[in-house]
Amino acid sequence: MVVSSDAPRPSAPQAKHPSEHKRHGGVAAGETSVRALSLLRIPALRRLIGIRIFSSLGDGAFQGALVSAVFFNPTRESSAAAIAAAFAVLLLPYSVIGPFAGALLDRWSRRSVIIVATLMRAVLVLGVASMLAAGAPSWVLLVGALLVTGAARFVGSGMSAALPHTVPTGALVPANALAVTCGSIAAAAGGGYAILMRDLIGVTNGPIAVVTATVPVFYLVAVVLTAGFSHGALGPDATDEPTQPVRAVLAGFSSALRHAVQRPTVGVSVVLVVTVRFCFGMATLVILLLYQHHFTARVGPLLPGLNGIAEVLAAISVGLLAGAVATPVLVRMFGRTATILGLMIAASVTAAVCGPRFSLVAIFVAAPVLAFTYQAVKVCVDSIVQSDADDAYVGRVFALYDTANNVFYVGAFAVGALVVPFDGRSVALIVVMAVVYAAAGIVYAAVARRLRRAHEAALAGAHPAGRPAAHPAAHRAERPTGYPGALPAAGVPASEAADKHSAR
Repeated sequence: MVVSSDAPRPSAPQAKHPSEHKRHGGVAAGETSVRALSLLRIPALRRLIGIRIFSSLGDGAFQGALVSAVFFNPTRESSAAAIAAAFAVLLLPYSVIGPFAGALLDRWSRRSVIIVATLMRAVLVLGVASMLAAGAPSWVLLVGALLVTGAARFVGSGMSAALPHTVPTGALVPANALAVTCGSIAAAAGGGYAILMRDLIGVTNGPIAVVTATVPVFYLVAVVLTAGFSHGALGPDATDEPTQPVRAVLAGFSSALRHAVQRPTVGVSVVLVVTVRFCFGMATLVILLLYQHHFTARVGPLLPGLNGIAEVLAAISVGLLAGAVATPVLVRMFGRTATILGLMIAASVTAAVCGPRFSLVAIFVAAPVLAFTYQAVKVCVDSIVQSDADDAYVGRVFALYDTANNVFYVGAFAVGALVVPFDGRSVALIVVMAVVYAAAGIVYAAVARRLRRAHEAALAGAHPAGRPAAHPAAHRAERPTGYPGALPAAGVPASEAADKHSAR
């Protein structure tokens, strides 16, 4: 029988998520102050992080090789508009796949989807390597890259949707700090590997093709690790999808959007992180153009050109690693909302002070700060989506989330292409970026606090004086999945209760 997502489910007992009723490798369910490194005792999480690391190593190496062949090829000149167009070709069509990936991730075994999509990437990357060796034009390489990143959509969304099946709900913040940050650092390391190999064996199409042909090795290791999970270990636990796969795919986008609206903390948090992504896209465009057209001489150890980009990647990796260590600590000390607000203000100040200098030193200082902010905000938002979205929807919500991330990233390039000059020096662009950082943080904090107050008022009305109120997360665990008549601030229970608790 097909159960509509718009009606309450039957009142049969619902099986709780494993994280609600048992311990994972010695970490108790419901803990909100779990240290990230202690989670490495959980075998399932270690394996999932290993998959993310090798998958991201492959992605970073492939992107590094592609950047070397297309953007830093001495025979090609890239303007802001050309770079924006290239990112649009890569990311916008790829983003269309997002809602479809989400529907399938909430219907099919996520383990199987990750394996098949990763194997597809390996084969497609070999095809791009052969096109490079044959000296194919840039647009052909971009079409090949489009197919590779299309398959990557299923892998990234699948791993995010699977993470709540490996740790307790209360440990999602540090678990995301580990998983997301390890993946980001691995991607940067993969890019560095491609650039280093380019310098060692040559900058022409043939050597770059050789580097590209080594990328599938990383993907195959990820496949082997994924195969270590049992068929249903990564979910979904249940599905409200219609029996027809085509209908399930077509309904993916609308159901994810509707669920995000029904869970305000999910919707507001996704809006925040895509706004940060917009700012990060602006910064990426400025950095690429500065290193390609403005920086011509080294400053101490800081280099211009593609080697300078490698140094910036290293600085970004430092920021990401610092974010992994600091985010759980900051959330425990100040609460999630205050942490996000403080980081957004810090990013705004950094952009305003360092950006207009347009120097190698300023870029080297600002890059890790902006990376820290993006990483910390994403870790917090990932945990909110994972805890507040029902498991039957979480794959589609993450796919919608990733799609919006890419659309806003490309949108930043499009806006930048209109205002940034050929060499990347635009004070106006920097000012816009600083203002957006600050405004987004302030608005998010105000909305999050209003939702928390509304939820507390609803709980007070639902539990008269003298009757102890159950922990809000229990309401989420016990209500039927897909039930639309949740508390007024639906989605607040798990994440905002943890936020309030951690700030005490």
